[in-house]
Amino acid sequence: MTHTTGILSGTPCWVSLDSTDPPASRDFYAALLGWRYTVDRRGGALAHVGRDEVAAGIDPGRRHEWRLHLAIRNPWIASERVRQHGGRVVRGPLEGRTVIAEDPSGGVIALSAQRPDISLAYGLHGCFEWADLNTRDGHLADKFFRGLFGYSQGQVGDGVDVDYTVWWLNGEAVLGRYRMDAEFPADTAPHWMVFFRVTDTDEAARCVRRLSGTVMVEPFDSAYGRAAVLCDPQGAPFSVIEPHEEEEEPADPYDD
Repeated sequence: MTHTTGILSGTPCWVSLDSTDPPASRDFYAALLGWRYTVDRRGGALAHVGRDEVAAGIDPGRRHEWRLHLAIRNPWIASERVRQHGGRVVRGPLEGRTVIAEDPSGGVIALSAQRPDISLAYGLHGCFEWADLNTRDGHLADKFFRGLFGYSQGQVGDGVDVDYTVWWLNGEAVLGRYRMDAEFPADTAPHWMVFFRVTDTDEAARCVRRLSGTVMVEPFDSAYGRAAVLCDPQGAPFSVIEPHEEEEEPADPYDD
């Protein structure tokens, strides 16, 4: 298990659910992922796994959706760089640490300075595992994020029928980008999909149904593990993945 303390800019540093019904959300994800919570006075919660590692945050919100946060050093500088590379600042800086930005292809992402008192855990059931940007214009998204964070990027698919790139920092795969194809409804907006690690993807899908959620994509085998796309009862999509015991990351094409 690893933590995100001291991570590089551009690396996932936090994942949070803006919930229209925080108590119901806490109950759902506790039953599905085994989360326990520390709840603050305003109704926000830290989700814990393992001994007391932090898996995610659940906060009151007007829209019900999962949000990925990428690490930055300075939110004001990050805001300017977003604009320089053709993106749009939607909100912020918020609380002097977070910028909500839209990339030129339409995906919305949070850019956040790390909190020194919280680090995101990896490698346990219920922890954040991965995230993909699903977009209609993969080349435009690749260019924006390469300029913003200096990612090296390489095509995993053939670039035509399957257009999927993996983004690296210092030789470590950190994110993916998928060009949405005809399998996505035409009105599907560009979006980030977050993945949580589970020990049994098929059981997770059954559990979601028992909890009145929705299985949007049935469990399937991928190059990285058995995955499924799910939706909580309030309507926030997310994915789970049961990684292979010995995962082999695709090589960074720019790593000598």
